[in-house]
Amino acid sequence: SRVITGGKVANAGGGQAGGSGIKAMSVKPEGCAKLFLGNLSYDIDDEGITKFFMGVEAEIKSVRWLHHKDSGDFKGCGYADFWNTEACEKAATLNGKNLLGRPIRIDWAE
Repeated sequence: SRVITGGKVANAGGGQAGGSGIKAMSVKPEGCAKLFLGNLSYDIDDEGITKFFMGVEAEIKSVRWLHHKDSGDFKGCGYADFWNTEACEKAATLNGKNLLGRPIRIDWAE
């Protein structure tokens, strides 16, 4: 619903632009050991993401941060490879959880 306040239209739902809630993950590819990581804080680093996933005993093998091809600026997303599918599945349970003040977006990747 929308509320008009002093000539301005405000969203009474309180959600963020682009919708609200946790986006459902896609269908998991067989033997998947890689995740897409999105909606990340620009303050994230290798150590921070490693500690985040160690909370569910999911050890990262490697992480690749995505950067804008022209400016080199971090895009707020990346990919994490795990040692096995079990670790990847544990890590996926953190989809939508708070990481550095933002709900992380996790999805299966090939």
